[in-house]
Amino acid sequence: MPRVLVLALENWLGAAHLPRALTRAGFEVSLLCYPNTLISLTRFADDRDICVPTDGAEIVARRILGLIESKPTKMCIPADDRALRFLQHIDQLAPTGQLPKPLSDLARASLPNPDAFVYGEDKESAGRLMESMGVRTPRRELIWSTGDLRDFIAEAGLPVVIKPLVGTAGQGVQVLRTDDEAKAAQIGSGRWMAQKYIAGKAAAAASVALHGKCLGTIAFEKTLTHPGETGSASVVTRLDNDEIRHAAATFAKATGFNGFYSPGYIIEEATGDAYFLEINARAVPLVPASAMLGLDLCRCLYAGIVGAPLPAQDPAAPTVLALYPQELHRDPNSPNRHLLLDEPSDDPLVHKAMQRGIELIEAGLA
Repeated sequence: MPRVLVLALENWLGAAHLPRALTRAGFEVSLLCYPNTLISLTRFADDRDICVPTDGAEIVARRILGLIESKPTKMCIPADDRALRFLQHIDQLAPTGQLPKPLSDLARASLPNPDAFVYGEDKESAGRLMESMGVRTPRRELIWSTGDLRDFIAEAGLPVVIKPLVGTAGQGVQVLRTDDEAKAAQIGSGRWMAQKYIAGKAAAAASVALHGKCLGTIAFEKTLTHPGETGSASVVTRLDNDEIRHAAATFAKATGFNGFYSPGYIIEEATGDAYFLEINARAVPLVPASAMLGLDLCRCLYAGIVGAPLPAQDPAAPTVLALYPQELHRDPNSPNRHLLLDEPSDDPLVHKAMQRGIELIEAGLA
C-alpha cells in the first residue's frame, strides 16, 4: 500500500478533509501539521508528528525526515500555500547538496519542474504560458500605480478587475465597475495586474497529475462563493467542458506536474467561452470531495502510482455539491443542506470542531 505524507502548515478548511479522502482511496497517510488545527484532529493518519509556527525550516525538515525514513513515502502532498512554498524551497536547495537525499527526492517527486514554480505564484506568467498553448485569456496588463490603472481603463474600458500577482482565495481582488470605484481602487505594494472583466461564472478544473500526465480532471462552476463574488466556492456544479479538461492536461504536460493542481477560469455568460485566469498549484477544497461528483481524484493518484487502470468519470453521479463546512459558513441556514454530500461524520473530532465553527458563525461570534 503506497504511503503519502500530508504537510499542513496553515489551518485551512479544505485541508482537514485530505487525510480521510486519501485513506479512502487506498493510501497509507502520514501527517505533519501544527497542533490545534482542524487537520490535527483527524483520525485518518497512520502516523503523525507536529511542528509549531515558530519552528525554523531545519526543524520542519527534520520532522519530515523522521516520518519518511522509517516508512518509504511516494509523495508529499502540500495542503496549503505555506506547505507548497516549503516543498519548493527544499527542491531549490537540493542541487547544493546541503539536504539529505531522501528529503530532496521526496520534494522532487511531489512538484512540477522547478522552472514551473512561477506559474502558481505569478498570474501574469501563468497567463502568458497558457496563451502560448492556445488557451483563451482576458486582456490584461501589469500596473504599478493608479495612473497605470487609469491608462488601462482608458484603453480597455470598464469594468475591470485588479489583483495582486501573488495571492489566493480572492485576496486583494477588486472588481471596478464605475468611475467612482476606479478612483477608490486600492493598489497595494508588490506587483499588480489589471484585467478586463469578463461577465460570467467563475470555474476551475480540480486536477491531478504524475510525471506530467494528467490522471484526472473535474471541471466545475463555482455556483456560490463566499465571501462575495471573489471568494472561495461553497457550492460547485460539475461541468462537461472538454476545453477546460484539455487545457488542464496541456498544462500538466508542459510543466512536468506532480500532484494536485487547479487552473481557474471565468465562463463568459454571453458566449460560454472559458477564459483562463490563474493556477492553484496544490489541492483545492473540491479534491477531497471529488468522489461525490463521480471521479475520485485521490483514487486517480493512487492508480497512477501503483500502475492500475485510471478511474472513469461516473456520468450518473450528482452534478451539484455543497462543500462542508464552507456552505454553512456562507449561510448557516442554507437551503442547500441536501447537497452536503461529504460531511465528515466518520471523522468525529474534525466534524465536531467544524460544527462548533458553524454554531459560532450562526451566533454572530465568528
